[in-house]
Amino acid sequence: MTHRRGERNRVQRRHSVFFQRIDFSRCRVLFCLWACLVFPALLYPAGLSYTLAFDQLTWKYLTVTIQLENPSGRRLLFSMPNWIPGAYEWGLFGDQVIDFSAVDSSGAKLAWEKLSRSDWEVQGGEGPISVAYTLKPISRSYWGTGLDSTGALLEGAATWMRVRDLEKMPVRVRVRAPAGWRIATGLTRETGESWVAGGYDELADCPLLLGALSDTSFVVDGARHELYFHGEAAIDRPAFTAMVGRIVAAQSRLMGGLPYTRYVFQFILSADERGSSGLEHRNSTTIRLSSLEVMKDVRSAASIISHEFFHLWNVKRITSAAFAPLNYQQEARTESLWWFEGVTSYYADLALLRSGVWTGDEFLRHQAMEIERLQDNPDRLRTTLAQASWRVWQNGFAGPGISYYNKGQLLGLLLDVMIRKATRNEKSLDHVLHYLYHTYARAGRGVGDDEWADILRQAAGKDFTAFLDRYLYGLAELPYQEILAFAGLKAVVQTERMPTIGAIRIIGPRNRVFSLEETSAAGRAGLRRNDLILSIDDQAFKGEAGLYEWVGKKTIGDTVRLLISRDGIQWPLTVAVDSREQISCTLSLSPSPDPMALAIRNSLLSGP
Repeated sequence: MTHRRGERNRVQRRHSVFFQRIDFSRCRVLFCLWACLVFPALLYPAGLSYTLAFDQLTWKYLTVTIQLENPSGRRLLFSMPNWIPGAYEWGLFGDQVIDFSAVDSSGAKLAWEKLSRSDWEVQGGEGPISVAYTLKPISRSYWGTGLDSTGALLEGAATWMRVRDLEKMPVRVRVRAPAGWRIATGLTRETGESWVAGGYDELADCPLLLGALSDTSFVVDGARHELYFHGEAAIDRPAFTAMVGRIVAAQSRLMGGLPYTRYVFQFILSADERGSSGLEHRNSTTIRLSSLEVMKDVRSAASIISHEFFHLWNVKRITSAAFAPLNYQQEARTESLWWFEGVTSYYADLALLRSGVWTGDEFLRHQAMEIERLQDNPDRLRTTLAQASWRVWQNGFAGPGISYYNKGQLLGLLLDVMIRKATRNEKSLDHVLHYLYHTYARAGRGVGDDEWADILRQAAGKDFTAFLDRYLYGLAELPYQEILAFAGLKAVVQTERMPTIGAIRIIGPRNRVFSLEETSAAGRAGLRRNDLILSIDDQAFKGEAGLYEWVGKKTIGDTVRLLISRDGIQWPLTVAVDSREQISCTLSLSPSPDPMALAIRNSLLSGP
């Protein structure tokens, strides 16, 4: 996510003799729209309200007050969620609560009991009651809560307790923001510092970004898109905004229009960030970006923006049965993240191609890089794609093993080509996507893990059971060359021996180890997840690329010296340089495809 400085782009309002020409039926329509905008309280009765305040002395704490108008004397259960939908790992946000209290309308204390790390039970009174709790936010890379004197990112599920059995009750939110702070959120504004939501799920799905935000906006297909930036960076704002608009327009064409009237992009620009991260929501997304990378080229943000935006269809509307309805207290396992994340990545890349943000060569190069990444991972021969989806709760995001993002994207590409081939280019993966949207999403129905063969049969009219058995549920190697040839594409995969100390994922400016295989040379030497690598052979370096570049200059059998820091203590590690197979892949247009392959290639690359 990035924030940056800049002027507000204001929508110009056109004045006319509109009211002189309007008829009564149109008046009624306009009155209804006006009432929805001006009087949302009519739609959302104030039976349940949340008030948020900030500790402006230390900037370490948040206080949330929940007011319930009619508790009816019953015992009430207040719960902090244990995870944020879209981030498939435990958050245990109840651990951030450091103070809790409950009073009735007269200020008298109510009895309460903490039942677990996440649950508080209160004996309700007959009149309005107030429950207050204080949070000490723990900053996360792309989800959770974060607060300092410059602003705050507050993910709903990490901030708001839910009142059990009242999740469907409309909610009002008041924010007492520090002077000079603005607020960006997908919630519906009621007044200057008040917002409303139709229930807890909507509240939890609308994060708040606060601070000295700058903003701009654009309109696509009649829907307003607001871009808010936190952080200082001299990026090319017009080019950035135009790029986002092209991505939105391309995805809208694919899906047949936009399912909202307003969408919010929350960008956090950080000079300390390397790469990008994001989290999707139903009518907004939160994206963290490297300000240095975006200043060099706004297109460095294109992939994450396209991916997170496409989630508004694929995950937030087309969703797994494991997420419908949402259970915030226990893990929601599914074998289908290959579709919800991997196929999302595939369509995100297609949108960049079809919008003109990427060239055809860039699109093919990115697919080739995904092939290299998968073929370079020995776990592809041990873990199926369905298993990788299921195990994310124990392995963690970007943990050991194959990635359902990576292999799921490639399976989506190959499945798209196979559908086009089997139907003589009359149908594609787009038809599967539309079938899911109209048959499942609009009916509020989640997709079961065992339904994919039937879904493909219904949408494409062909049986892909054997394909799924081999490549989704089995360990067969993906046949890139054979299938991509059906689309007039030539895939060449080659291998060579290269020096290595293991596959190490590094994030952040301090070179923190995000993941590694413990059986690798570095793992055997004692390197562990969350270690900080301070230097290699007494030389400073920047990130994975710098580490791999240095090791790549070594000879197999040499050693390298890593200086690491763990729990504030520094010590050296001597790591033997091992060998690995370096995979390289090129994708190119076949020079003389047959007519059907040429037709498939043209339709796949050009899209709707």
